[in-house]
Amino acid sequence: MQVWDRKELIEVPEVGIGAIRFVYGTVFGRLLAKGLLCRKFVSDLYGLWQRSPLSHSKVKKFMEEYHICVEDCTEQDFPNFNAFFTRQRKNVEDHTAPRELPAIADSKLSALPIGKNSRFTVKGVEYTTAELLEDEDLARRYEGGLCLIFRLAPDDYHRYAFPDRGTAEDTCEIPGVLHTVNPIAGSMGVYRRNSRHYTVLHTEHFGEMIQMEVGALLVGRICNHGQRSFRKLEEKGYFAYGGSTVILLCRQGTVIMDQDILDYSAKGIETKVHLGERIGEAL
Repeated sequence: MQVWDRKELIEVPEVGIGAIRFVYGTVFGRLLAKGLLCRKFVSDLYGLWQRSPLSHSKVKKFMEEYHICVEDCTEQDFPNFNAFFTRQRKNVEDHTAPRELPAIADSKLSALPIGKNSRFTVKGVEYTTAELLEDEDLARRYEGGLCLIFRLAPDDYHRYAFPDRGTAEDTCEIPGVLHTVNPIAGSMGVYRRNSRHYTVLHTEHFGEMIQMEVGALLVGRICNHGQRSFRKLEEKGYFAYGGSTVILLCRQGTVIMDQDILDYSAKGIETKVHLGERIGEAL
């Protein structure tokens, strides 16, 4: 898959793409996905194995295959794969000025304008903000704004942070079946059907925002810390095993994105970003 790394277009590996193509690209695989694999108990059982010592041997192989370094993490030895997957960094560096918007996760980012009643297609996944939030009144407040989609692959750092200093309302949980967030599954409308949590944020420099975490196939656990007040780039939570997505909704007239991200998003190409790196600024 091609992504923009803010210097050039590069090819990035897709973890588990063979299995994903089978599940979502074949008739039998789609039957499995709809009837069995998308059920929460399957993700729970798989997660149990990932947290067991039986998965320890997978860690070294995964790190070598995807060139992952853990020297900046609080632990370097992991008793199981989930401990490695949910690893925590010693320090998160903020490379932004106070009015600049940072990336809230290591991820592949798309930035899309929110139009009235418009439907967004991101690598084949179509949705509206009302479908995403299951709240038409709330969705209308974000017309004319921006939808920032941070797609985390299994080889990414799976902790995510707040975009600015501020306060949070109660988190809303939307139940759903669990599907992969890989683009190949787009025909099944995964963003609308996946379980997700969202929080309305009141931030110092960007006004009201919505931060949403989307669960995916084999990622049944969205682990938010539940802060009512927060600092910029303070950890908001993390995902257990699998690929996952964080979405940030910005209201009209609050944020201007860096032009390279907008240009490549308009072409359907994601931008590779790192937690704490500048991606835009307050208007």
